Amino acid sequence: MEETVCYNLSYNKKTRWRVWNGGKDMKQGRRELNKLQCRDRILKMSRRLFTAKGYGNTTIEDIAAAAEISKATLYNYFSSKEDLLQGIADAAMEEIRLLVREGLREEKDALAKLRRVMETLAADAARYVALTRRIFYLNVSPESELHGARAELLEILGHLVREAQEQGKLRRDLPTEELVEVFLGIYLLALMGWEDMEHCTEDVCRRRVGRVMDQVLAGLAET
Repeated sequence: MEETVCYNLSYNKKTRWRVWNGGKDMKQGRRELNKLQCRDRILKMSRRLFTAKGYGNTTIEDIAAAAEISKATLYNYFSSKEDLLQGIADAAMEEIRLLVREGLREEKDALAKLRRVMETLAADAARYVALTRRIFYLNVSPESELHGARAELLEILGHLVREAQEQGKLRRDLPTEELVEVFLGIYLLALMGWEDMEHCTEDVCRRRVGRVMDQVLAGLAET
């Protein structure tokens, strides 16, 4: 098998944008772009195989073959299957970060932003239900390396909830932390409680979460 070219360089988020610089940074920029593309391909194949074969039945060799690279090259990016799970969780959080930072930058209504985040979480989970359930289960434990993803999600939800409270759209007599737990519970309901979630499309999941949000927000609105 001919291996897809991937530079054996360690991943560094801080340098990812150097690809757009001109002059002497162009060669380094191409290397960084190749590195990012290779990393993304590894994560993409990992998600597919973990979903199709199951986490326990998927080997590093399987993932390397699917990504068309050697096992040695894969280990340059990820040290283990657990490290791959961390990468998948980080990529999912990056999507939420980009949504809040870029996609919702012009949105002034905090509840509208909160709704979009909740719908996006559910839609993302619908693509890889069993894998997302595994990640969610692991990130509850403070000892898990995946715990950071949960903490960051709680931070994002907390910021949006506080903003909604300041706008007078959520009850201000309730602690922000308790309201965050309510919205995290909606996500947990969708992820763990919907028996048919593996058969739901992303659009269906968005609509179902939207209906649950309507019911919950009706009871949490500032009066």
